[in-house]
Amino acid sequence: MKRILKWFGVAAIYIGVAVILILLMQYFYLSSDFFRSLFEGGALQAAPAEGASTPASSSNLTETTAKLSFYILIFVMLLQLFAFITALRVFLNLAQSRESYEIRMKKMENADLFLDLPLYFGLFGTVSSFIVMSFNPQISRLIAYSSTLVGIIFSVVLRVSLQYPIKQKLLGERIKDDNLKLGDREL
Repeated sequence: MKRILKWFGVAAIYIGVAVILILLMQYFYLSSDFFRSLFEGGALQAAPAEGASTPASSSNLTETTAKLSFYILIFVMLLQLFAFITALRVFLNLAQSRESYEIRMKKMENADLFLDLPLYFGLFGTVSSFIVMSFNPQISRLIAYSSTLVGIIFSVVLRVSLQYPIKQKLLGERIKDDNLKLGDREL
């Protein structure tokens, strides 16, 4: 029962962060002309064939492309946040663990994957921006640069604020245990 409540709590955190991010991005998209222009400006439009295209249909294409770009950016940012929260959770659980030094060090080695997830999702955002490139090169670059930058920042923050202090703590515990064992032998 306790484990189920823990999973519901984790799911609630993920859903809460996702809802906040989506609502915040939607608010800026709907209320700020500048923010919306980031997604609408610079859209490539094919030259209209004679009598085939009207200004309304080309603005509809621009709007559709802008929304697609906006949703791709939201999706990539959600992936980045989920990777960050998951890594944070894994490393905090590892830091609070009462297992032996050797087991925690092995778990630390296995948990390195979580430190690289933001980088992988940043790469995913860069690759997915190529989909948008044919319609809107401006937003394509924005998605590529922002997803890569956020991935690098999240990865560095996780390594500096979580991995390094936890490894230092574990090494200190090992030295302390080794000193206690050496002290027992001398008696």
